[in-house]
Amino acid sequence: MEDLRVIIVEDEYRIRQGLERLIASHPHCTVSGVYSNGQEAMDSWKHTKAADVVLTDIKMPVMDGLTLIQSLKSAGYTGDYLVLSGFDDFDYVQQALRNKVSDYLLKPIDREQLQKRLLELYEKKQEKRKQLVTEKQKQEQLHLLRALTGESSLADQQWTEMFPEGMYFTCQLHVLDFYQQKSKRDPVRFHQELSNVIRLLEAELSAHWSEQDFWWWWDQERSFGLLVHSDNPNLSPQFEGIAKTLSHRTFFQLIVSSGQALQELELLPAALETEHIEMKLRPKLAEITSIESYSQSVQDNLSTMRFAFKQLLFDKLDSALTELRKELSSLQQMERTAALLQTTGIEMLHDVSRRLPVTEVNNMLQRLGKLTGRSLPEIEFVQAFESWTKTLAGLCIQSHKQSDQTAVERAKGFIQDHLQDSITIEQVAGHVYMNPTYFCAYFKRHTNETVLHYVTNQRLELAKQLLENTEAKVVEVAEAVGYQDQKYFTKLFKKHTGFAPSEYRRTRR
Repeated sequence: MEDLRVIIVEDEYRIRQGLERLIASHPHCTVSGVYSNGQEAMDSWKHTKAADVVLTDIKMPVMDGLTLIQSLKSAGYTGDYLVLSGFDDFDYVQQALRNKVSDYLLKPIDREQLQKRLLELYEKKQEKRKQLVTEKQKQEQLHLLRALTGESSLADQQWTEMFPEGMYFTCQLHVLDFYQQKSKRDPVRFHQELSNVIRLLEAELSAHWSEQDFWWWWDQERSFGLLVHSDNPNLSPQFEGIAKTLSHRTFFQLIVSSGQALQELELLPAALETEHIEMKLRPKLAEITSIESYSQSVQDNLSTMRFAFKQLLFDKLDSALTELRKELSSLQQMERTAALLQTTGIEMLHDVSRRLPVTEVNNMLQRLGKLTGRSLPEIEFVQAFESWTKTLAGLCIQSHKQSDQTAVERAKGFIQDHLQDSITIEQVAGHVYMNPTYFCAYFKRHTNETVLHYVTNQRLELAKQLLENTEAKVVEVAEAVGYQDQKYFTKLFKKHTGFAPSEYRRTRR
């Protein structure tokens, strides 16, 4: 670790020499300058800026110690000060303390006291340095998290190495009616309150987890994205509690998407995409029509439909839709009916969203929005919703049929055919008609390994064959197995085999 750099400023030659020897003998200190007055020290510091501690006498010619301290502060020096004086004078002590010096030492100098104080300042420097490294790392992590998309390639997973191993949880804190609040509030007051939300969010997160175990960012979708590293199997109560606190103490109302547990961090892009969709699947409170205002028959049929999608049991769906069409078509309350069916459709889609491919969920959500936004006669509108519901049920049935033992083999076949491509988890999951996070859990359950681990092993096995049987350059081998970054490929290859690619080739020839 880097030593503590000390400047000595003392007008008495013998004391100056003694201090230099004493500090040079300290195991964690380096003398970066020795001067006989404050002006010499000031001129040198302006040129080198090499000092963590200024050890200075008070009484000196040309420029005294207190003037030096004030001059250094004005020039931007942010290190520590140790003040020496042969005068046990309360006025000097007061002035030194007002300048926030680290210590005030009387001559003759107590060697042990000085050595101990220097050790404390060294440890302080190391702690500050460690904190700066941690802060820089966290900023890099946050920059990466903001840039992540669902199209993150399985060959480009080195970003996960920036984070500790273990279980992760995600969620989104969504600000309701963000733009409406912004338009009706005074701009200064609005941004003050938004800053207050951020301050409270930081305080709440810090109260639950250490600074190194959580990350949050504003995701431009009127939401706070949140990632937490924790062994706790259920963080939903904490997430809900944070949203309630922020809603109670500011004029913003926040709701929480259900957080997902990630045993493999490479699933994060897919999980964030799923949560964006879930937020879209939350109906606006103003559009929710009270179901109690409808007949018992309507309520029963809606309950049957919702149960069908929660349990993927569709034997009674047709009869429930037929009865619902008969009753709603005759009500002549188009606006209320549209709100009711939109809410019902969103709830059903939400219940199956983690089973279906992301593209299908987005497509069905867009179709529902167009349907409920059209001006149709009541009977045609209800018939169109019936058709939409049957389409959604068909997608669920298709997905359920695909979820068998052959899904793993079909996924493996797709991976083998695309080892040289920048394939994503979304593409592999889409091939077997599953949601990415659902598919990854399914794949691991049936193979006892993660999708990333399987893909990486297959790519490296192919790389071994190419290194053994061809004259292709290492960069060409890397590209042939899906890695555009040769350095990362080499690092990964050595981690798995114990040899760099060129070394491996020599051992097999």
